[in-house]
This record gives sequence, C-alpha cells and structure tokens, in this order.
Amino acid sequence: MIRTASLLLGTALVLATAALTATAQTIGAQVPAAQSVAIYGQDHAEAVLGRELSRQITAGRLRIEFDNRSVELRAPAGAGSLTAENVYYNPVSGRFAAELVVPGTKPAVRLPVAGRAYGVVEVPVLNRRIGTGDAIAAQDIAWVEVRADQAGSDVATSENDLVGMTPKRGVPVNQPVRLRDIQSPRVIDKGALVVITLSTPSMSLSAQGKALQDGGKGDVIRVVNTQSNRIVEATVAGPNVVVVAKPGVPTY
Repeated sequence: MIRTASLLLGTALVLATAALTATAQTIGAQVPAAQSVAIYGQDHAEAVLGRELSRQITAGRLRIEFDNRSVELRAPAGAGSLTAENVYYNPVSGRFAAELVVPGTKPAVRLPVAGRAYGVVEVPVLNRRIGTGDAIAAQDIAWVEVRADQAGSDVATSENDLVGMTPKRGVPVNQPVRLRDIQSPRVIDKGALVVITLSTPSMSLSAQGKALQDGGKGDVIRVVNTQSNRIVEATVAGPNVVVVAKPGVPTY
C-alpha cells in the first residue's frame, strides 16, 4: 500500500543509508553459511517496486533509479516472493522510498531503499544540424528517450511532425524539437504576387493577388485581391499559388 505521509520519506531515507552500509553483514548473518540461499537482486526490486509505483506514474515507460546501485537481499531458499512495503512517492521531486521484504523469514529479511522514479517516452530528434529553409528528411531523424514530463504538447512526438518541415531558427541536435521552432518550408514571400484560385463543383476562377504574409504549403495566409482590394484568407497550395479558404468572406 502506498502511503503519502512525508514523514515516512525522511525516516526511510535515514534508515536506507545505515541499512545499505550494513546490508552484507545484516542480511548475510540471517542465513547460515551452509544453508542454500535465495538471492533477490536489483531486477527483483525493480519489478516489485514497479507494480506499486506504476499506479502513480502512468505516463510512458517506468524507469527506476536506486540511490545505491548494489541492491541485494539474501534469504533461505524457499522463502516467499519479494514484496515492497511502506512505499512513498513524491510526484513533484520524483523521489521514492520503500522497504523491500522477504515474507516468512525469521528474523525478517528487509531492506530500506530510496531513489528516483519517472516515466520515459521516445521522441524524434534531429541527428544533424538543419539550416533554415532546408526541409527535414526521414534520414535526418533519430529517436531518444526523455522523461515523459518533459515531452509536453509543444514537443514533436512523431516522425510526421518533422518530415517536410524546416527550422524557423537553429534547432539543437539530439534534443527534443519544439513545434513552435519549425514550420512548413516557405513557398510564398510577403509582398509577392500570387494566383488566387477558387474552385467549386460548378466553376473555377482565378485572380491576381498580393501576399500579406509569408507562407509554407498548407498555411493559411492573408492575401489582397489586386483588382478589388478585398482581403481574404487563403491556403497556400504551392509556390505563389493560394486557394481561397472561405470564398467571398473578407477578413475585414
């Protein structure tokens, strides 16, 4: 059962330091030298703690890091399965504390442990520096693991978020890419003459216009009809070609 009392964390962390220092002597002394023993290592500890901590850490794949890398308990062969008791987790700091216990042993075989736990996810990153205006290709992408709480809604999470886009500014290599730092490659410059097209099931029209904004393919920009001086919103279809997004509806 997970307890949320902060007092327990402080107590467990203090106990962990002393217990880990004397683990070999304390745990080993409980099993006679001639008696066969069962050894519970870090993999066992991660498994039992993972079952408890995964109830609170739900985003991504759970990763556990112990303060002491040599986590080991020894108990008589045939003892019960390793369990975790008095589990405490602080979601703000990511710190946890718990006691690992082998049930059915006398005296009880137990070990206080502490460390950090968090979820990790894979995100796409650039494996080389891409200049502004250059399109990102699939071969420019690698994958790295990051903490789930660092992969917010503004971070690229799929290859499709990056392929065909171009950096607005320098994007660090092998670092999560923020969506606000990339854009569609610019195919229309502000002030350029463009062809405004309008297609319906019954007709197809075109007119000359002037771009009031830069735009990449798929972007919605404002253009002014050079004949009527009407400003409309249009979707960039290609180099200096736009399609009216809302036919006949001016932006102001």
